[in-house]
Amino acid sequence: MSLWLSQVHWGSLHGLVFIFPFPGLYGIGYLASYTSSYVLVIIWIFLFGITVLTIFLVSIVRLRAIARHNSIFHFNDKFYYIFTFTLSLYILVPMPFCWISSGSTPIETQNFVKTYYPNTLKVLDILGVFIYTDAWKFRRIIIVAVGLISTAGCLYVFLCQAILYEIRQQCRTLSSTVLKYHRKALKDTIVQIVILGIFLGTTPCLQILNAYRDPEADTITATIVINAIFVSSPIPYAITIIYQNTTYRRYIISMLHFRDKPKIPKVGSTIQISIVPGNNSPRSPHSKNRQ
Repeated sequence: MSLWLSQVHWGSLHGLVFIFPFPGLYGIGYLASYTSSYVLVIIWIFLFGITVLTIFLVSIVRLRAIARHNSIFHFNDKFYYIFTFTLSLYILVPMPFCWISSGSTPIETQNFVKTYYPNTLKVLDILGVFIYTDAWKFRRIIIVAVGLISTAGCLYVFLCQAILYEIRQQCRTLSSTVLKYHRKALKDTIVQIVILGIFLGTTPCLQILNAYRDPEADTITATIVINAIFVSSPIPYAITIIYQNTTYRRYIISMLHFRDKPKIPKVGSTIQISIVPGNNSPRSPHSKNRQ
């Protein structure tokens, strides 16, 4: 749910647009006229961070459910609580902190534009525009994002390997049905994350290529396509889940199945009724015997 909310926020509520090659961005969405892009980006970072945290929590719960009592991955509740709290801080704090600290006062923004971009003073008239005046703070956001993605990816791979290890160790104690379920669940989750990562990871690369194009080139079409790819990332993710889950497929098929409605006779139409002769009918053989 948080993934859908974050992408709806990015595409509709915020409608983020980068001003290339100018170091700034603004929104064209429904909330752009009520608050600045500086605040709207913070909201999106929190929503997307909750999505990433949910993915990790699912893996942690799965590892805890399958871990053996004498295994090195079997910990008490206190350890899981501390680990989950630390992981939450690690995912939800660094990026918002870097973005919040990259803000500037209106006076600093005006002086920056007048000094380095004197021919683009009209950009200050855009409602809700955000201009990052410190290049190092913006690079710091990129560095922190790359670091979080790398370390989070390594941690997720480690959790998947731990789950596979526990599944292999319990081949003799668990039934084949339970083992097949855990293996399929892990495989399906990995496929879902890979598909989601492809769509989400393609967007920053395309945005970087778009930023280094000729300043006089029209980047509107490219920006629309890039945002469409990024916003529509939950769609292939959801399609993959539906394709992998038999219960979801049956439910959707049952919802889309149209049953034949009973035909209602029209007014004035002829209805044929077959009459079965009874005991008192003159055509009944019993009536002849009585006569």
